[in-house]
Amino acid sequence: MSKFVESLMKRDKVLKKLKRKEVSIFNVNGSFGDYQIKIGPEDSIDHTRSVEINGQIHHLFLSKKKVEPLPTKEDIDRNMRGTVIMRDITVHLFDKDGEGHKVKIERSETDGVHAKNQINLAGEDGEKMINELEATGELASEAYQIIQKDILKSVG
Repeated sequence: MSKFVESLMKRDKVLKKLKRKEVSIFNVNGSFGDYQIKIGPEDSIDHTRSVEINGQIHHLFLSKKKVEPLPTKEDIDRNMRGTVIMRDITVHLFDKDGEGHKVKIERSETDGVHAKNQINLAGEDGEKMINELEATGELASEAYQIIQKDILKSVG
């Protein structure tokens, strides 16, 4: 079975009892956002379970080479210069095998990570950074890593 799903199932007594063909849908109120998680039935061939996450993240802070749920001390010391603050972010992520490494973005209008508000304190570099992270899917992947940690921390 897959890493993220395995960790989740070990931490929750209801999920531990989940049978192979059963699906589980539950909500998590995390530190960084609120999520609805759907764990799919176990695949009979490779014994993995898909994970679908819908929800909202309060903030993401983008700076060169990193996406964080909270500003770093370095960002604060620089008065957030070179940072893009994304607020009220809707999330729809699908991980086919539940490994926790990659997400599938089929429709960019609905899938992935979409901020309602952005405060760009990085100027033109900020626009380039946002476009590059969205085009490569790295923004969704980084957000997925943050969300996984938040969910596991909240469930465990």
